[in-house]
Amino acid sequence: MKKLARLTGSLAAALGGVAVIAAPLANADSADDAYLQTLKDKGITWPSGADQTMVQIGHAVCTDWSKGMTFEQTLADAKSGMPQLADASLAKIMGASTGVYCPQYSSKFD
Repeated sequence: MKKLARLTGSLAAALGGVAVIAAPLANADSADDAYLQTLKDKGITWPSGADQTMVQIGHAVCTDWSKGMTFEQTLADAKSGMPQLADASLAKIMGASTGVYCPQYSSKFD
């Protein structure tokens, strides 16, 4: 009986650990989904299969903000990575990125 109790306790601890690890992953997926949907809602399109690239761009915007870059500097950085897009489209991507991934930097749009 004691072995069963130990096994049950170990199993519960292991499952609890999995839940702690899986929770951020689930949130990341829902945030990524929200970001990609926001881009679609704003009329931004990208090649099929490039969702992960768009997500990386979104995170890069937040990285620029965290480094203290200005709106203009971040726009130029985004432009260097996606020169085919107009500034207005890049600004929409930056806005979606900021709104979903790092809203603490929303003042960069003031």
